[in-house]
Amino acid sequence: MDSISYPEFSRIYNGLQKESNQLYRLLSKHYGISDSECWILYVLREEGRPLTQTELCNTLYLSKQTVNSALKSLEADGYIRLECASGNRRSKNIHLTEAGLALAMRTVDNVFKMEERAFLRLSASERAAILSLGQKHLNLLREEACRLLSGKSFGG
Repeated sequence: MDSISYPEFSRIYNGLQKESNQLYRLLSKHYGISDSECWILYVLREEGRPLTQTELCNTLYLSKQTVNSALKSLEADGYIRLECASGNRRSKNIHLTEAGLALAMRTVDNVFKMEERAFLRLSASERAAILSLGQKHLNLLREEACRLLSGKSFGG
């Protein structure tokens, strides 16, 4: 792969990203929840604390509308409750209910275990390379996107 062309690199790289996304969609479907609901549960468990909708949007890189729809569904099903954040009535903290915690434990906790098993099958140098090259590629894409977007800065 030393002399791979850009079109070939793009096809393979984008295919890997799409297949990874599909894998997580299949996991969500297996557990009977939407992708967005799964990612919200994932982040709430990962953070181990209540988050606001803004924090979820920023962490998940999803639109406010997408997150809001998933939150409404999770709330209607009794998996989360919203509480006003201290000092800010417009901002609400998202808490897992007992039912939500049980759902997260039988869904995203299994995803965490799956991810950890895959992680442990990589060597330390492979783990470091994935993170280093992924960050470098993202930084270069961000630079190019800023040029394309007339110098507007975002992310990172």
